Amino acid sequence: MTRAKRNLGLILGAAAIALITTLVITWQVFGGVTDFGEFIASVTAQQDYLNLILINLLVGVSVALFVVELRWQALRVIGTVAFALLLGYFVTFIFNLDSANRFASGQFKVLIVSDAPPVENADMDLEYGQTRGGEFNKQGVAEPLRIAEFRFEGSAGDMISALAFAGSRNSAVNLQLAILDEAGNEIGAATGATPEQVQAFEDLRSENDAVLQGLNLPADGVYVLVVQPEPIPTGVTLSEAFKATNEAYKAFLLGPISRPNRWAIWIQDSFTLIMVGIAIAIVFQAEQFSLGAEGQLYLGALVSGIIALNMTNVSPLIAVPLALIGAAGIGFLYGLLPGALKAYLGANELVSTLMLNVVALKFFDLVLANQLKPPEAGFNSSAMFPASAVLPPVVGGSQVTIAIFIVVGVVLFAWYLLTRTPLGYEIRMVGSNLKFAAYGGVNTKRTIMLSMAISGAVAGLAGAHLSMGIFRQLVQNMSFGLAFEGVVVALLARNNPLVIPFTGLLYAYLRAGAQFMERDANVSFEIVRVIQAIIILLITAEGLLSFSRKRKSAVPAPAAPPPAPASAVEGAANV
Repeated sequence: MTRAKRNLGLILGAAAIALITTLVITWQVFGGVTDFGEFIASVTAQQDYLNLILINLLVGVSVALFVVELRWQALRVIGTVAFALLLGYFVTFIFNLDSANRFASGQFKVLIVSDAPPVENADMDLEYGQTRGGEFNKQGVAEPLRIAEFRFEGSAGDMISALAFAGSRNSAVNLQLAILDEAGNEIGAATGATPEQVQAFEDLRSENDAVLQGLNLPADGVYVLVVQPEPIPTGVTLSEAFKATNEAYKAFLLGPISRPNRWAIWIQDSFTLIMVGIAIAIVFQAEQFSLGAEGQLYLGALVSGIIALNMTNVSPLIAVPLALIGAAGIGFLYGLLPGALKAYLGANELVSTLMLNVVALKFFDLVLANQLKPPEAGFNSSAMFPASAVLPPVVGGSQVTIAIFIVVGVVLFAWYLLTRTPLGYEIRMVGSNLKFAAYGGVNTKRTIMLSMAISGAVAGLAGAHLSMGIFRQLVQNMSFGLAFEGVVVALLARNNPLVIPFTGLLYAYLRAGAQFMERDANVSFEIVRVIQAIIILLITAEGLLSFSRKRKSAVPAPAAPPPAPASAVEGAANV
C-alpha cells in the first residue's frame, strides 16, 4: 500500500471517528432514547440546538485531529488515560468497601403484636403494641449501639409476633431478633421477613426486617427481645462495593453528557483548559518550564473585568473586543517579564514565574477588595458586568459562549505560529538545542522572551473567558489553580496545538465527571485527583525514560586502542 493510500485511509478513518463521536455525544445529551421521533422532539425542544450540535461536531473534529496528528502515539495517550482510569476504579472500589455497612447501621424500631392484653409493668422496656427504637452503629459516637435488648412481661399461652424493622426511609439496616426467657434460653429467633409478612405488617419496609410470627409464650414471666444487625458476609461486602463503584463510574463517565446543562459545564470548562494548554505548549516548545499562566490568567481577568465594568453604554461590538485585547495585552506584558529575566539575567523561569504568580494573585485580590467590591457585596467580588460587556452565549440557558470562536482561533494561531512562521521555527530550534540555535544565528534571547510573552497573551484570554463568559464578574479564587491543569493538557498532547483541543476536552470531561460522581454517587472528588496524579506520573516516567535514552545515546563510544608498532607485529608473527 502506498503512502498516499495510507494517508487517505487515515483521514477517512478519522472523519468517520469524528462523525460517530458527534452522533454519540448528541444522542446521549438528548436522553439516549431509541425512538427517533422522541429523539427529534427532545433535540428541537433545546434552545439553540443547532449550535449545540455544531459544537459537538467540533468535538468530533478534535478527536479526528488527535488520531491524525499522533497516529500510533494516540494509543499511548489513550492507554495512559485508560490505565489511570483502571487504577482509579480500584481506588474507588477500596473506598466503597464500606458500602455494605449501611446494612449494619441505621435507625430501627421494634414492636410486639399480640391479641392478648398487655401486662402493665413500669419496670419493663416494652409492652404489647408499643413501639420502641434506636440507632445501630451511629457514626461519631464514642460507644455506638451494637446490640439492643428490650424487656417485656407476658403470660403463658400468649401468642405474639415480634417485629424489628428499619426506623426510617433512609435506613437500610438488616436486622435479626431473638426472644429469651428469664433463664436466658432462646425460645424463638428470626433473621428476615417473607414477602407475605411484609404485606401483612404495615410497619415492615423490606425483607431485611426481622419477623418472628406466631410464638406462644411458655410461661408467665419476663422475656427479653434481643435485636442486632445481621453479620455482613464477605460476598455481600464485595458485591455492594462493586455495585457502588459501578454506579460511581457510570456517573463519572456518562454524567457530563447525560443532560444539556451538564454538557454545558463540560464544554465551558474545556474552553479555559484548551487556552491554558496552548499557552503552556508554546513555552514548552521552547523548552522553557514556565508556570506563569496562573498569574497571567488572573491579570487578564482583572483587566478585562475593569474594562467591562466601564462599558455600560457601549456597543458589544466595541466593549467585548476591547476587553479581550486588554486581557491579551496584559498577559503578553506579564509573560514578557520572566522572559526578560531568563534571557538577560539567567533567572530560573520556574522560580520567577511561580513568584510572579503570587504577585499577580495578591494584586488581583487587593484591587478586587479595595477598589471593585461594591459596599453591599457579601464576599470579595465585583459588580456584575453589563450585558454589553459579556461574552454572548451560543447555547441558550448555558455559559457556552462565543468563546468557542476564540478557542478555535487560538488553536489555529498557535499551530500556524509554531509550524509556518520563522518565529515558530526559532522557538522549536531553541527548544531542541539552545546552543545550536545560537550558533545558527537565532536571536535566542528574543525568542525566549517572545515565546513567554505570546504564551502570556493566550493565558490572559483564558482569564477573560473566566470573567466575561463564566462568572460575568470578578470573583476571588476564580481559577482554583486551573492554569496548572493546563500543564497536564499540554503534556498529554505532546505540546501539539492541534491535539490540545482533544486533551483539553478529555481533561475537562474528567473534571466534570468528578463533580457528578460526587453529587450522584457520594464519591469524593479526590478520586479524580488520584486519576490525574497517575496520569502525571505516567507522563513523567515516560519523559524520564526518553531523557535517559537520549543521554545514553549521547555518551561517546570508548576510543579504540592505538595500533601496535609494525616491529611488534612482526615479532609476534615470528614467535
